[in-house]
Amino acid sequence: MMSEKSTRIVLVRPRNPNNVGAAARAMANFGLKDLAVVDPYEPVWRESVAAVDGAGEVLRLARKLSFPEAVGDCHLVLGTSTGKRRKLSQPLVLLPELRDFLARRLPPAGRAAIVFGPEKSGLRNEDLDRCHAWLKIPTLDQAPSMNLGQAVAVVGYELARAAAKGPAAAPQAKKRVLPPARQMENLLDTISSVASRADYKDAALREAHLKHLRHSILRWNLDRADAGRLLLLFEKISKRLPEA
Repeated sequence: MMSEKSTRIVLVRPRNPNNVGAAARAMANFGLKDLAVVDPYEPVWRESVAAVDGAGEVLRLARKLSFPEAVGDCHLVLGTSTGKRRKLSQPLVLLPELRDFLARRLPPAGRAAIVFGPEKSGLRNEDLDRCHAWLKIPTLDQAPSMNLGQAVAVVGYELARAAAKGPAAAPQAKKRVLPPARQMENLLDTISSVASRADYKDAALREAHLKHLRHSILRWNLDRADAGRLLLLFEKISKRLPEA
């Protein structure tokens, strides 16, 4: 089950220092300490770090990283989304279902990242494409969006409540060793390279197929050994293809 050591909060391109501070304070409220910030607007980041009221330790320990770096050592990546105006390409998990979902999908010593997008636009499609599932806070349809700090607080509360209830009963499959996100990205990049160097002349169709394959591979919930075998296979294929 998630704990402060196994949970990373990722803020992608935040634009308001008050929201960053509120998110960090919410993390402190619920015992979450691991904060990664992706491509923050630099004046906003400096102002956020300077205003450490109630969230000093969280912000002092926070790291500025790229998206792949922020989730690279995580075994499960959940991107927050209202699910509106987007074609659903990954499992949609309602926040009250998070405890059971993690029991099924997160290994005992695994790390999960919960990713929040910019205040105005939310996560881009290319960000959500890197996630194993989408996490939805069940708000009213008339007002689906939440303030960033409030959203982090609600998720933090649910994690704390789930931890207090203890781990959910997990199936035997939970003992499988899952690959970290960076291993999956390496696999997907290798497959993409093979496709671009093979006789795949329609670039638009190739990209559409690769995007669908990315979603499929993430849904397959491969274990680390399976991912390693697939990577080895495509690396061998790559060596037999001419350079692009």
